[in-house]
Amino acid sequence: MSKIFIEESFKTPEIKGDAQLGQLSLKGRSLPEDAKTFYQPFKKWLQELYSSPSDSIDVVIELEYYNTASSKLIVNMLLSLEKLQSSKKVSVLWLYDEDDIEMEETGQDFKNLIGEMIVIKSKTND
Repeated sequence: MSKIFIEESFKTPEIKGDAQLGQLSLKGRSLPEDAKTFYQPFKKWLQELYSSPSDSIDVVIELEYYNTASSKLIVNMLLSLEKLQSSKKVSVLWLYDEDDIEMEETGQDFKNLIGEMIVIKSKTND
C-alpha cells in the first residue's frame, strides 16, 4: 500500500493520503486548468485506498473552492466510499470556514446525496 502527497498550489489542493491506514485529506482550492491530468495520479491511488486493509476509511475535505471538474471527482469518490460502507467504517469530515455559507451548503448537499457518513463542521467549532 502506498502514500500520496501532492503539494498545494494556488489552483490545486493539497492531497495527503495513506492507503495502509485508510486516511485521506483534501485541502485548499481545486481549479486545475487540466483536471483530468492533475487528478489522474490521485484517481489511481484511490483504488488503493478503496482496497485498504484497514477496517476504516477516514476522509477530511477542507476545500475553499472547487470547479465543476473537481466536483465530478468529489462526487464519484463519495459514491465509491458510500459503497464501501458494507465492509468498512467510512467517515467523511467536511470542514468549512465559519463565514463560508456556500461551502457549508455544498457539504449539506453532499450529505443529502450520500448520507450520514458525512459530518459537516465549521473549522471554528471545537
